[in-house]
Amino acid sequence: MTLGGKVAVITGAGSGIGKASAIALANNGARVIATDIDAASARSVCELIRAGGGEASDFTLDVADSHAVTQLCTKVQHAFGRIDVLVHSAGICPRKPFLEMSDSDWRAVLGVNLDGTFFVTREVAKVMAAQRSGTMILITSDRGVHGSIDYAHYAAAKGGMIALTKSLALTLGKYGVTVNGVNPGLTDTPLGRAANPQWEDKKSIDVLGNVSEPDEIAQIVSFLAGAAGGFMTGQIVSTRMRYGA
Repeated sequence: MTLGGKVAVITGAGSGIGKASAIALANNGARVIATDIDAASARSVCELIRAGGGEASDFTLDVADSHAVTQLCTKVQHAFGRIDVLVHSAGICPRKPFLEMSDSDWRAVLGVNLDGTFFVTREVAKVMAAQRSGTMILITSDRGVHGSIDYAHYAAAKGGMIALTKSLALTLGKYGVTVNGVNPGLTDTPLGRAANPQWEDKKSIDVLGNVSEPDEIAQIVSFLAGAAGGFMTGQIVSTRMRYGA
């Protein structure tokens, strides 16, 4: 599998699955645009990629800022002339019991996780539709399918992302653009640990008795970014059977 010469934009590239995906795509030959709201984290990922002989550029990006997303896509087009792959991994997952959830709690999570997905995919879709090629990979969640106690806002946003993934696949197929999602299941990332306070208990009841590593999820992302991205669309790839909310 090679992504030689392809331009890949990764959101949330500063840590976790986004970071692992940025490194994996670069190792497969892609020119990586690593974005994150944390400028230092995005820069650090690019330094790792370049140290390994890859090509990477970093950008600071708040995906909930529509204007900033538009600016990013404009800069990438000017610099590289195209966008071949989007990996949208940016997201937040704060715990909040539903009966205690304020309007601002709800809007903050929907603003990043769902509005941000809309802003990013809309701008990237314009580029990919014009060039009549491209693949989008959205990092979704099993919680968007099954719901979640104390994370209703996150589950609602991820459920929206899953519906958007399928809608975009239907909309963009005629332009040669594929859109798929990945439900990574319990993965050893900062967000994953923060959102699962009973970490060891969750591991023990997993069907494989363990959790996924970011590098393992990045291999699924690489598969979708490569040859599979040309014929597979509208699918949500899950790594596990359901074992709890």
